[in-house]
Amino acid sequence: MITIDDICEALARAFRESPHNYVSEQMALVPEDVGQRLYDDPIIRIGSADDALWEELKRPEVVGKLFRTPKEWLPEARCVVSYFAPFSDFVVEGNRCDAVEVGNGWLYARVEGQAFLTEMNHFLEEWFAHQGVKALSPYASNEFQYVFEPGTNEAIDDKSLSFTSNWSERHVAYICGLGTFGLSKGLITERGVAGRFGSVIVDASLAVTSRPYSDVYEYCTKCGACVRQCPGCAITLAEGKSHLKCSSYVHEMRVRYAPRFGCGKCQVSVPCERGIPKR
Repeated sequence: MITIDDICEALARAFRESPHNYVSEQMALVPEDVGQRLYDDPIIRIGSADDALWEELKRPEVVGKLFRTPKEWLPEARCVVSYFAPFSDFVVEGNRCDAVEVGNGWLYARVEGQAFLTEMNHFLEEWFAHQGVKALSPYASNEFQYVFEPGTNEAIDDKSLSFTSNWSERHVAYICGLGTFGLSKGLITERGVAGRFGSVIVDASLAVTSRPYSDVYEYCTKCGACVRQCPGCAITLAEGKSHLKCSSYVHEMRVRYAPRFGCGKCQVSVPCERGIPKR
């Protein structure tokens, strides 16, 4: 039987060996960035495809009706493997240096680094296939759909939908036991909030990991650090993050840093940056 340790070992090796997890000469904005690593080794949790919470994600106040459950993606689904890829010190520390300017590492990790995680999702699909297991990564598939502001995705008929998708890596990670949400809508894991997520759905019965929490915001202390950190004034203690304000600010960063973009100030210089904050 495939164990979580088997998956962790294989994925960590892929993270270390892939050249796309390091700043290349072609990517580098300055010569001294060449060779810097983008993501540290990932942590993994496993959820059941039969978990009742999958249907809850269809609620409009959660992900929304566009969301598809694991079995809607893969009818024979048994489990979901979700991983958190923590940003390296190079990425995190570089983004702490200024309240507004985005660190080079964060820019690489947000654009080229996301392409690398898509590569890792495909790696997991292939790795499971070699074990005789069918695996599917919704985010990395041609069927993945998302919409930011209303009416901005012509492929989606319902033009009233906004800031939603048919697969949400953060919500998937929550169900699989990786962490709980914060005011910034980031997911706080045992390795903190500074990083990104990936997942695959499999048709094998794996050992499901327990959720060590019961509340959606259990790890967030509501300290307000991310509120103060946000240069776009998109987060409040009373209402959390406004997706619209955040999106508008990040659009400014797209113009400023094209062809890259990013912000991430709510994920650095905060108590949950590298772990679960103490109350």
